[in-house]
Amino acid sequence: MKRICPNPMPWHEAFERLTKYAQLHPCVSPSPPKPLILAGWAYSNDVEKMQRWEETVAWAAINGCTNLVSGIPDSDFYFVEKPASYEVGPLGGPMYRSWDFGAKSRPPADQLTQSMDILFSRWAEIVGNELANVTRPLLFTGEKARRLLILANATSTPPWGSWSQLSTQESKRRTFSHFRAAINEAIAPHEVDHIDFTFTDNPVQSAPGGEPRTARP
Repeated sequence: MKRICPNPMPWHEAFERLTKYAQLHPCVSPSPPKPLILAGWAYSNDVEKMQRWEETVAWAAINGCTNLVSGIPDSDFYFVEKPASYEVGPLGGPMYRSWDFGAKSRPPADQLTQSMDILFSRWAEIVGNELANVTRPLLFTGEKARRLLILANATSTPPWGSWSQLSTQESKRRTFSHFRAAINEAIAPHEVDHIDFTFTDNPVQSAPGGEPRTARP
């Protein structure tokens, strides 16, 4: 396992210690590097987190206060088997890159129909009963059909945080990656890079009583 950086709360506490030190001592670079927490945590990859923490440790070493960052126990650190280096998109997955976009073509209509039929018929098997009870796939969208629109019950809460934002807790964030990966595995060779949600207050397994409310993360 690779040690990346402190988890958000210990990192914030270390930053507070370094900031107080900087207020009392002349420092090379007046302030310590800002921690990648909250939105910064959600929208940065593992390599970026690791680099920012290394910059923080280097700042402390240059300014003679390594003791303020050296005592953080391993239990307060974020570890991964293989650090992710992809550019993070709106829901924590790989950002859609223009050079990839141009290389891909829209699948034939019959393939898209087959893929959607798989999602309709095997939804609970693909995403699990808990999510299947509050969501339903609707259609592929986008020029290359690489976006999936899903109907979600607005009164429910997904395991990754909310329908429009990922949790800052890595274990919860990764449930969305698993959700998207399970969908892509089921519809291979087609893949979706983005998932959008449209909302209803009604149970998704029954016919909606009105037009759903559409929103994007």
